[in-house]
Amino acid sequence: MASDITRIRSSSAALSALYHLKLVNNDLAIRGKKLAFGLRLVSASEDPADARISINMEARKRGLGVAIDNIWDAKNMLTVAEGGLTKIKDVLLEIRDKLTQAANESMGLEEGLSIAAEIRSFLHEIVRIAHETRWNDLGLLDSSPPPESSSSASRTFHFHTGSGPGDDIAFTRKYLFDTANIKDDNLWSNWKDNANILTVRLGKVENPSVAITQRVYDSRIGYTNASAEINVKEVYESLGIAEKVGIDGAHDTHNINASVNELIQKVDALITATSEWITHVGSMISRLQTKEEAIMISKVNVSASLSRIRDADMAKEYMMRTRDDILQNTALAFLSQANVSASNIVGMLVSR
Repeated sequence: MASDITRIRSSSAALSALYHLKLVNNDLAIRGKKLAFGLRLVSASEDPADARISINMEARKRGLGVAIDNIWDAKNMLTVAEGGLTKIKDVLLEIRDKLTQAANESMGLEEGLSIAAEIRSFLHEIVRIAHETRWNDLGLLDSSPPPESSSSASRTFHFHTGSGPGDDIAFTRKYLFDTANIKDDNLWSNWKDNANILTVRLGKVENPSVAITQRVYDSRIGYTNASAEINVKEVYESLGIAEKVGIDGAHDTHNINASVNELIQKVDALITATSEWITHVGSMISRLQTKEEAIMISKVNVSASLSRIRDADMAKEYMMRTRDDILQNTALAFLSQANVSASNIVGMLVSR
């Protein structure tokens, strides 16, 4: 820019130096913010298009993070259910062992009473486990509150496993233990008066009060259908001791071996259904694990893309700040020189 140093009313050299000094100071302020916040886009005015893209990517990144938390919650809930089912399966196996022992007619009265009492205790434990296996206020294995209905919403858990709407995985419960009328410990304490209703029953979700039927193997007749339920009264009747202990309306069997074999079929039906349920839960946990790994990969890559758009290149910003420091000193020097030139003209006039 050409200037005449003898004209001091409007010193173009000083104004030009001041203009460039302001530009450098403004750039220094922006560089300082970028270094302080670690951001390339401190303001949307710097790059409106990238600012909009970064907002959308930030929403997706945060959504993926919440989805991972949701998956962990779902896995934890299903693991609680699996733990309860596994324990019930173990108790059912214990009951089967006792019935197998009871089917041997070398047992006497005292042995039969001991086996029946132990089986009754096991049945009570199954009811307790089924009712107490819970997640928050929801019974996972029985029909306790929130109340069940025949709607799909009551049978199905929807796990939100993505960052957007509709990214759901549905887990449908097939079975429930019917504990509605036998949760009260007083019923089990007065078991002789309530033996007829003290039943471990596994039913479909829409109607848990009706036992499901499973195909089980009997070496005498091959595969046959058996109900997935067992009742305290029929345990004592099958062992031929119900009348002896004073159960109302009981009729003891005259063929302990055949009656106990029928009970074993029912226990096998319960074991088969419980094992199927455990497999169903385990498959969903495995599926959620796979989904979690995929989402974590997505989140890492979305975060990397967002970083390239939004985050500052610290080395570059520091280099640009160093450049601006030098330019600031240079602009100050030129401004000072322009002012000195004007002062020289004033000095010339004063000396005259």
